[in-house]
Amino acid sequence: MNVNLPKLVNAALAEDQRGNKNVAIVSDNWTAPNHRDAGFLSRDFPKDPPRLIITAESDDFDQLTLAAWQDEGFLVEYLPMGDSGPDDYTHRLRELSTRKMGPCQTFGIIAFGDAASLCLEHYHVLDNNPDFKLGCLIAYYPTRIPDPDTKFPSAINVLVHLVEGEVDVVKQTQMIGIQGKKRLVKTSIGRGIGTGGSLHFGYPGYAYEVEEGFAERDLDEYDRISAELAWSRSLATARRAFGIHVDVEVAVEVNTQSKFFARNLQQTMSTYTSTVHCAPRVGHVPTLTGGIGTEELQDFYDRYFIHSNPDSWDVTLLSRTVGVDRVVDEMHVFFRHTQEMPWILPGVPPTDKKVEIIMVSIVALRGGRLHHEHVYWDQASVLVQVGLLDPRLVPAKARENGVLRLPAIGRTSARRVLNGIEDGQEGEADNGLIYEWEDAQESEEEDEEDTEDEDDQSEEGGESQADNTVKASTDGDKKGKEVEKPQTELDDGTNNSLSSEATDDNTHGENGEKSHDWRRASVVEGTDSS
Repeated sequence: MNVNLPKLVNAALAEDQRGNKNVAIVSDNWTAPNHRDAGFLSRDFPKDPPRLIITAESDDFDQLTLAAWQDEGFLVEYLPMGDSGPDDYTHRLRELSTRKMGPCQTFGIIAFGDAASLCLEHYHVLDNNPDFKLGCLIAYYPTRIPDPDTKFPSAINVLVHLVEGEVDVVKQTQMIGIQGKKRLVKTSIGRGIGTGGSLHFGYPGYAYEVEEGFAERDLDEYDRISAELAWSRSLATARRAFGIHVDVEVAVEVNTQSKFFARNLQQTMSTYTSTVHCAPRVGHVPTLTGGIGTEELQDFYDRYFIHSNPDSWDVTLLSRTVGVDRVVDEMHVFFRHTQEMPWILPGVPPTDKKVEIIMVSIVALRGGRLHHEHVYWDQASVLVQVGLLDPRLVPAKARENGVLRLPAIGRTSARRVLNGIEDGQEGEADNGLIYEWEDAQESEEEDEEDTEDEDDQSEEGGESQADNTVKASTDGDKKGKEVEKPQTELDDGTNNSLSSEATDDNTHGENGEKSHDWRRASVVEGTDSS
């Protein structure tokens, strides 16, 4: 039977798409999902857990590191490098690709030390990853690395963690597929760029100002900060390689709902890690309150937190940044201090004062649960608003050195962030506490008469004119003299404030509840709640 394929194809296509479609058909075959692509199977297709091979020189390895990867849902296997030499180790690496695997299944390698060096060198060659089964290679402090100007095969997601110092670089020429001789060149690893230590390599790499072994908790060289940074980067690489997406926001939202609104202790504690190797901890940094470990944290929440927040407590999410294992929330917080709040105002009886602050919460998650949370806010602003700190009461020694006002702001700082800045307000930064800034702005804008008045003020008090004034006492001959100081937009929220912004009536009701207009304004002003 003769089949007219072009005619058959044209019959299946719209009239404007007819013609020579052989090339298009071939192209679609190349771009469609195949058996090596994770998108080839539906999400509902049963799959084995992603497989990770962790390898290092010794016969045993840090059990806490192995457990951490298992908590994230990986099937972990440890492969010791052994003492039979690099050739035998390389042979065992090749055997990893010959293991029987399911459709679309790949594996990853996390290597440490000399094992990391051999893995990087081995898989830098395309032919050593047949069928592209290796999808992820993470190397910790290798002693030698491939040429940083080269790239790894695109099928492998690579990440290299290096420590500062010298490292051997493998240089190898290649012409028309023929590998040339290898040569080693010493190179120095610096601190990288910025604060993150990113390296300008052909493959992703970071430098750390620590010693080799910083990521293994059973070694003396372990460094918690560098290890956690490297962990987040490694987890992101592994999840990307295996196509894993974890919605870390869910656990954070359940935690927030439980402790602030439902005020349910057991539900709150259920959102935290509970294993021995991953004890939860919460720290409110300005007051050093919180808990470390399940028992202490539960006691803290029960006695000093969940039932200590007044009914007026209200939180508005301004922005949220979500990472692979981090959720950072920027929030506007309002409350009326009608009861003792030991976690934010320890030892302070109720003052019945209204407080508005910006609070930042940084949550780290392990295995889908909260591992630790650090919470920050401006404690000076809180103290100003409840009447425990007056920015105008400067210590005598500081006054002698020319300090006329403490650089502390009341609720104005929180409202500035809440209301946002419009594009048309360029050049209208506050900077009210920088007296030189005020002088420069006034010299550009005031007319000659105002300038002469300012000179007179400078001779008497040495400070620039502003919309409002406060009194400051000075020692010596000038004791008790009134000195005009900038007060615009520096509302301290106390009864002594001279600014009209000291009142709360514009934004909150009699009992501290937010008005409908206030909430609507926060949206209009462009606050980001994404």
